[in-house]
Amino acid sequence: MRAAKIFLETSFFIRFFSRDHEAKYQECRSLLREVGLGKLFPYLSNVVVMEILFILTRFYRFPEKKTLDAIKKILRLRNLTLIEKTDTPTALRMLSRYKVKYGDCLIASQIPKGVTLVSYDKDFGKLGVVRKEPSELLA
Repeated sequence: MRAAKIFLETSFFIRFFSRDHEAKYQECRSLLREVGLGKLFPYLSNVVVMEILFILTRFYRFPEKKTLDAIKKILRLRNLTLIEKTDTPTALRMLSRYKVKYGDCLIASQIPKGVTLVSYDKDFGKLGVVRKEPSELLA
């Protein structure tokens, strides 16, 4: 059986690092354990990295060093694929049509075919992206 491919979105990492919702933190922790075992192949983009840096330092007031250490841990995930290319024209069309955050539109345009988005952000449904929460993947 092949390992499932998952795109880990910003809200996943925010729940994990902020630990502001204990049940969601535990779900994220369990999913990361599956990644560590090689059962799931994670994808991530620079847009997600930028959002994590911004949210943790600005809203959660994490010190910059702690935030950078968190990013370094993410980048060491087993079998990680980092997507650096964005599809700006597609993202702008989504923004115009669906009126969701531009960052979400960029992320939606980056998800490769056959890769499941892991997110707590329900706005991705408006963009036609199939989204699963960690608990759904772990079930």
